[in-house]
Amino acid sequence: MLTSILAVSVAGILLGFRFRVAALLAATALLVIGIVAWNSLGSPGYVTVGKSLVLIFFLAGAYLVGLSLSVLRNRNEE
Repeated sequence: MLTSILAVSVAGILLGFRFRVAALLAATALLVIGIVAWNSLGSPGYVTVGKSLVLIFFLAGAYLVGLSLSVLRNRNEE
């Protein structure tokens, strides 16, 4: 789970640094589909929902960090 959180956080920072909200929505949908497909092998439903919510939270938070870094970079260039 820690590796998943780290990977999603790095992806969120990169999305926020380069792209805008449409990419975040697409990444969230892809994340949910991937988790459901991966956990359909036998995990109970509440485990899948819990992991999805945690990873979506970290994705959105990391996106905001990347967006903040992007704004600071653009401000310093001007």
